[in-house]
Amino acid sequence: MNRRTALMLTMLSGGLWPARALAQSFGDDDLDPPPARRRRAGSFRAPRRDDDLAALEDDEPIDAPLTPGGGLPANFPVESGQSLRTYDITRYTSLPHSADTTPQNALIEWIFRRTGSAAWHGDKIAVLCASRAQLRAYHDLKTLKIVDQMVQQFTDAQADFLTIRVHVVSAADPRWRYLVYTRMTSAGSGPQGQQAWVLKMQDAAMVRAQMAIYQGFKSLYDRSTKIVNGQTLKVELASNPPITYIDGPRRDSAVGLGFQPGTAQLEEGVTLRLSPLLNYDGDVIDAAIDLKVNLVRRLHSTKILTRREIGPVDMSIDVPEAGEARFNQTIHNWKLGQTLLISSGIQPGILQSKGGLFNMHIPGTVPTTTELLVFLDAEVADGPPRTARSRDRAGG
Repeated sequence: MNRRTALMLTMLSGGLWPARALAQSFGDDDLDPPPARRRRAGSFRAPRRDDDLAALEDDEPIDAPLTPGGGLPANFPVESGQSLRTYDITRYTSLPHSADTTPQNALIEWIFRRTGSAAWHGDKIAVLCASRAQLRAYHDLKTLKIVDQMVQQFTDAQADFLTIRVHVVSAADPRWRYLVYTRMTSAGSGPQGQQAWVLKMQDAAMVRAQMAIYQGFKSLYDRSTKIVNGQTLKVELASNPPITYIDGPRRDSAVGLGFQPGTAQLEEGVTLRLSPLLNYDGDVIDAAIDLKVNLVRRLHSTKILTRREIGPVDMSIDVPEAGEARFNQTIHNWKLGQTLLISSGIQPGILQSKGGLFNMHIPGTVPTTTELLVFLDAEVADGPPRTARSRDRAGG
């Protein structure tokens, strides 16, 4: 029985029936209809938004024991083996997030990373939604255990803030590996040959120091940022100014001029999205990394014929030679105190001039072996880990 029905019955019962007797006239089947009453065989009726979903849209906590249909609206089509759980996430969402952030979305994204999105779009009905006050999940017990763990990592974390240092370097050639390769441990690889390693911070500092000595290694970005645990840090580097090229003829408004060369712009650059999440003990990070590199290698000039009343009928245009490399993975078990190093592969002359001597593309003067490297360091930003809370939780 939904709230609207209860309210109408209460109004009608005034002076005619005692409220206790009226409530007793409805059995458990009316409060929680069995699956056969909610859904007829071979058919499905979508619940009405105003009545049947009122309980799910209310901001008040729902007492949802792990029983089929517990806390669900009356006409919700219950699935066997599925249960509803509601979590209070206000401790996390009340942290000082940036104004343009919807902090509860981070929980949804991390749950999807752990369970996979397919688990929520199968043949059985499943629910995963979150407001600033609550996260609600309707699924089987195995999946709900994963949701339990993920919510705890956000709401009961050992540290609420992390300091992330991002250092982007264009390396003149890949020979920087020679002295330190045996000290690096592989952490993953990407679809276009990208590689990721973890190494001690002192070894990473040695690599940076060597690069600072030799000509051809250039620091493109180096900054430390404090972020909330589990949220996403975005770093964007783009060519300034954008690369302008002639993309084709365009009709000029002036009478008699016909078609004139038209221009367009390309942006070469690097975009990094990093979402670090501490484990419950507060000593290891899982990092969701999306590193995208757009490279404009060169512009190839060619000629076309066009209609022009003044000037030659042929026109020079540019055909861009561009490419994109993307590393989109979650790195597990990245220990605090270690550096995560990502190579995006060879990106010749990324964010640098590629014209060579006198812009003539003379071999030997055009960059060919530039490698894009991203160094990532992470540390707790809000004091020492709260180990006492971890022990209390484990003991409870």
